Amino acid sequence: MKVNRLISEIIKGEWLIDFNNLDAYAPIVQKLLAGSQLDLMRETKSILNFVDGSGNSLKENEEGIVLVPEGSIAIVRMIGEVIKYGDYCVYGADEIVQALTTADRLKNVIATIFIIDGPGGSVSAISPFRYFAKHIKTKPIIGLCDQALSLHYWTAFEVCDHIMSDGDVSARFGSIGVVLTFADNRKAMEEKGYVFHEIYPKESEHKNRAFTLAREGKYDEIKAEFLSPLAIKFQQSAIARLPNIKKEITGVISGKTFFAEEALEYNMIHSIGNMDKAIRQATILSSINKFNN
Repeated sequence: MKVNRLISEIIKGEWLIDFNNLDAYAPIVQKLLAGSQLDLMRETKSILNFVDGSGNSLKENEEGIVLVPEGSIAIVRMIGEVIKYGDYCVYGADEIVQALTTADRLKNVIATIFIIDGPGGSVSAISPFRYFAKHIKTKPIIGLCDQALSLHYWTAFEVCDHIMSDGDVSARFGSIGVVLTFADNRKAMEEKGYVFHEIYPKESEHKNRAFTLAREGKYDEIKAEFLSPLAIKFQQSAIARLPNIKKEITGVISGKTFFAEEALEYNMIHSIGNMDKAIRQATILSSINKFNN
C-alpha cells in the first residue's frame, strides 16, 4: 500500500513548526479519521531556477534546456511546510537538498539564493540540510526569507552564509523550539465498540512508556526523553552558527518569533533587503569565496 508521506508526518506528530500552522492540520486529520477523501494538490512551480549576473531569469530554449552561462546564480525555493521525503502533495527535504546540490555542482553557478518562506516542518526533515551544509556545500548561499520559523529558521542558519529578510513588513524569524501533538481517539472508538489491548512482556517494560504516560496526561518523561534533547540541539546549533545571537533576550532561543527589525537587532539575521540586494550579496560572497580558494 502506498502511504502519503505528508499525512504520515501529520499523524506522527513530531514537528519543528510554529504552532498556529500546526493547528491548521487538525481538519485534515479529522477527515482522515472519518475516511473522507482528500484533495491535496502539489505545487507545480519548479523549486530550482537560474538568473544571470544581472538578475535576468534564464528561460528554456526550444529544446526545453536552460543554458546556464558563466556567472549565473541559482534560485532554490523552500516554501510551505517541509517533510523529509517529498511526495505528490509537497516537496520534501530530499528534493530541496537535491536542488541545492545541483546548483552547487554546476560549474557556471557562482552562488545560490535560497528563498525560504514557511512555518517549519517535521523533525526528521532537518538532517538532510545539516548533511548538505557539512559535507556537500562549497559555494555561498544567501537566504532570502519571509517566514523563517522553526525548521525553516534552523535550515536558514545551518545552510546559509547570509540570512536576509525579504522586506520588513511580514517577515518573521525564530520559533526555536519543538512541539509534539497527538490525538487520543480511543474513547471515541471505544464508544463505537472497539476494545484496545496493549500487552508487553517483562523484557519490554520501557517500550512506548513515555508515550503511554503522555496519554494519561503525564508528560514529564516524554519531555525529558524526546522533546528536551531536540530543543537543546536546536538551541546549540543556533548559537554555534550565529555566535552573536542575543540569546539573553527573552524568547530568542526559547520559541518566540520576531519581525525583521527586531531579528536584525538581536543578530538573528544579517540584513534586510530584497531580491536585487540578495543578488548583489551573492556576487560579493562569491568573489570572497573565489579569492579564499
